Amino acid sequence: MSDSKRWYDAIPELRDQIERLKNINKEKRDKIFDGIKHLESDFDSRLIDRHVLEFPLNLKRRWYDQDPSSWLMINALKYAERPLLQRVIDYLKQKLPQ
Repeated sequence: MSDSKRWYDAIPELRDQIERLKNINKEKRDKIFDGIKHLESDFDSRLIDRHVLEFPLNLKRRWYDQDPSSWLMINALKYAERPLLQRVIDYLKQKLPQ
């Protein structure tokens, strides 16, 4: 684990899947983030809108901070309810090599 104090470290299954995302090619990763975006919007269409002002705009130290789509999807999950987090975990387990 390279970064400390990440919000998702408290959820080991999600942490492990996000770490796996880091190591796949950008094209496949972008498709996976599109899928996460759909899961988020299907579960709560206003999730991002309600919390966008709370996103850490000035922190750029993690691999996903460099890409706007991945940054947005991962930061939105910080404010998600457990059922949505579980859907995302299940989706990532299905899409990522174990």
